[in-house]
Amino acid sequence: MTAAEWIQIVSAVGAVAAAVAAASAARSGRAAARTAAKQLPELQQQVEINAAQAKAAEEQVGLAQEMLKASTAMVAEAARARTDERAPLVVALLEVPKWPPLIDATRDRMPYEGELRLLDHRCLAQSEAASPAQIFARNGERKGLLWFQTRGVLINEGATTARVRLDDDAQFVEETAARRERLLRPGEVAQFEWGAGHTIAEWAEAREKPDPPNPLGACFMTITVFDSFEHGIFDHIHVVMSGRPIVSVDGSFDEVRLASRESEADMGVTVFPTRRTYRSDGPRRDPLPWDGTYAAWWKERGRRTT
Repeated sequence: MTAAEWIQIVSAVGAVAAAVAAASAARSGRAAARTAAKQLPELQQQVEINAAQAKAAEEQVGLAQEMLKASTAMVAEAARARTDERAPLVVALLEVPKWPPLIDATRDRMPYEGELRLLDHRCLAQSEAASPAQIFARNGERKGLLWFQTRGVLINEGATTARVRLDDDAQFVEETAARRERLLRPGEVAQFEWGAGHTIAEWAEAREKPDPPNPLGACFMTITVFDSFEHGIFDHIHVVMSGRPIVSVDGSFDEVRLASRESEADMGVTVFPTRRTYRSDGPRRDPLPWDGTYAAWWKERGRRTT
């Protein structure tokens, strides 16, 4: 044979081998495809089983977290109950404001911290009883402070001694070194007095513009009660004195005066339910009980006055 013939034979053999290999690969591919087709449902089923197990595990984790949360709340509630058993319980009772109110012509606002308090004897000396006979013109002198005095008692109905602290404009009646703070033993009663007010112009605005509810017709006080235990309590007793003691003379409020009768002024005192917080809960800032009442008025002016 010639070299060319040998080359043709070798080429033919290679082509046959390649064809055989291709046929074998095709058979293998078809076999693999048939195997994969058989395994695919099993794999899909396994994937679904794994997903169900993962979901069950997540639900168990959620359930465990809820149980932990509930257990923690129960422990905290039990701790609060034990704290309540040994905590003081101070109740506040207040009289209606004394009538007539007083006018301090030297003041145009409530005193700031460090200034002479309303109930100081020097302030009382420079204040005089207001009279319905005195007329206040809109463009005249309405800057004087028209303020009220009221008295109340604090009673400790709890099992342990309480430390009681009054706002700046209140003080205990008994002469003590600290007029605004004292200890109140179980069953003990302490008298206190409170002085607060607004300028005549502010009282007049509260009567002239009562809607939305106007805080210029109200005065606010907070009494703080706490004990000496590490895991003790803080109680806050919030008090509001409100009314409309200034009335119009001519209907336009260009001239105003003090109401002729106490009933016309509708002055009263509201003591809100005591709000208790626990030292173990950490500090927090809750809305004051009158925030909702005067929210619209404060929003209109973009500020808070209390």
